[in-house]
Amino acid sequence: MTNYKFPSLSKFFRSFNKIEAIYISFVVVLAIGMAVFFPDLMLESTASPLLIFCSVVNVIANPLVETMNAKQFRGNFLIDIFAIELTYIILSLYLGWYTLMLSCIFFWIPIDILSYIRWSKNIDREDDNITVVKRLSWKTSALLLVGVVVFGLVMGSIMTHIPGSEDSYLEAFATAIGMVNGVLLMLRYSEHWYAWIITTILYLAMDISAGAYGLLIDDIAMLVVTFYGIYKWFVYTKKHGTIQEKFTFRNTDK
Repeated sequence: MTNYKFPSLSKFFRSFNKIEAIYISFVVVLAIGMAVFFPDLMLESTASPLLIFCSVVNVIANPLVETMNAKQFRGNFLIDIFAIELTYIILSLYLGWYTLMLSCIFFWIPIDILSYIRWSKNIDREDDNITVVKRLSWKTSALLLVGVVVFGLVMGSIMTHIPGSEDSYLEAFATAIGMVNGVLLMLRYSEHWYAWIITTILYLAMDISAGAYGLLIDDIAMLVVTFYGIYKWFVYTKKHGTIQEKFTFRNTDK
């Protein structure tokens, strides 16, 4: 079932249970509170209101978009472009995370567009606001994750040769693993959550090293939603029988 129309945001928010609503509200209030009362913890320098604004938007949007992923809401990809990728580009320019900035421009924005198109071609027949997702068998999943780590290590080494990368190998490794996560998410595989766990932990280290302690709200919030997403997709794939033995780039599940 194909539907390129932007899914209903009101229907999405109405689907929140009390725990989801309380959690997202808590993150939003905490992020705004940090920006108002402790702006120096959001970034090393508070000289630029634009950077503080980008930090707040990023902290709020990241867990919200991850929640959209967990709830299989395809509109997350378009929201991600404007609320996350553009703010990351600005923050990366300031913090010197140039490989991250380049990945936003040349990888994340294009793959968000492709992901929206591919997800729109696999709409759930019972609920047109969500997309059908799938997962691999445990053996195939384990082999894939080993490949993800090896890819990240190799690409991380290559990316360190890009001039001006302040966080060196750590930033490059996080960027490489994040790119794998993006591809797996585009393909609708639940294994993307495992790659995202690694990426989020690396972002925690990067934000601490940059003195951006306020962004740890974002990192921890995303980590919590990631485990929630693993649970949600596991329940869906088990219920609908969308478990595959072989990894494929095909956009159909037949």
